[in-house]
Amino acid sequence: MATTTIFTDIDYEATGKQVDNLNLPYSPHDDAWGVIPFPIAIIRGNELGPTVFLNAAVHGDEYEGPIVLNEMIRELNPEDIAGRLIFLPCANAPALRAANRCSPVDGRNLARVFPGDPWGTPTQQIAAYIHDVIFPLSDYYIDLHAGGSSLFIEQCAQVILTPTMTREVREKSEKLATWFGAKWTVLTTNMGDPRTSCGSAVNAGIPCIAAEMGVNGSVSPEGVRDTRAAVRRVLSHLGVLRNVEAETPPKTRYVEVISKNGNLISPSNGFFEPFVALGDAVKAGQPAGRLHLLDEPMREPETIYFKTDGLIYSLRTFGIVKTGNSLAVLARDTQLS
Repeated sequence: MATTTIFTDIDYEATGKQVDNLNLPYSPHDDAWGVIPFPIAIIRGNELGPTVFLNAAVHGDEYEGPIVLNEMIRELNPEDIAGRLIFLPCANAPALRAANRCSPVDGRNLARVFPGDPWGTPTQQIAAYIHDVIFPLSDYYIDLHAGGSSLFIEQCAQVILTPTMTREVREKSEKLATWFGAKWTVLTTNMGDPRTSCGSAVNAGIPCIAAEMGVNGSVSPEGVRDTRAAVRRVLSHLGVLRNVEAETPPKTRYVEVISKNGNLISPSNGFFEPFVALGDAVKAGQPAGRLHLLDEPMREPETIYFKTDGLIYSLRTFGIVKTGNSLAVLARDTQLS
């Protein structure tokens, strides 16, 4: 039995449809015996099949995923399912309610604290519950993101690569991404940081993808539509959705994030004027944009240059930047394993 303070009336092994809350004990100044509630749903059919775990709102400013998962919770019933679906539509509920990337409760980013700590801050406890309770039940994992407020990003399904993932897990994750059928399928090490939920999942032997299906903290009708179709397509290919013929996925472009010099970092504070757009092919030495000091009219802006060839995978949305902020991330074409 995993160590956790989070409690629920959900029975993970029961057949049927259950919708309830996970409850994380939380005792702030204004509520000595309160909890942080976040919804969970389990749909389990009578027929055998895999368990697929789907979550969204790991970041609280990304909305396409929660919209689609809540639709599925409302629409699907046990007779539609072979196996089991576990839904966590707003994994970082405090962040979602605040429309913020990080939790207002402890300032932490749920995608940078895995595998978590059952006795840590609330965000660390959520990560530990996912890692210690839900992951062991799961055969596959789909983590729905949407870029968030700070990014324009190509619509994609990411396969997170870690040094300890097995070839089998990588190949199954790549198949999930291909079935998902986003515009790009992106192979990435996440700058060598394994503390995301997907990094933790593949290290635990669970094939998974992290999808980015929206931009800049808005709700994209295209993103909602494409997420809805992509998730159902993957579940059909896995055989979880009964009596639904698996569709042929749209063609996807396979790319990898460039690890060396692929992340264009701001050298100083200012306001960034980009010269490029998503998907553009760029060359080393090409101007990426200019960094302005808008309150110093006589100061010439600083031109920022790309250090390597590549394709524009993401761009910063906020005009104001600080030293160390990511201005753009580059990728290049690749092949799957």
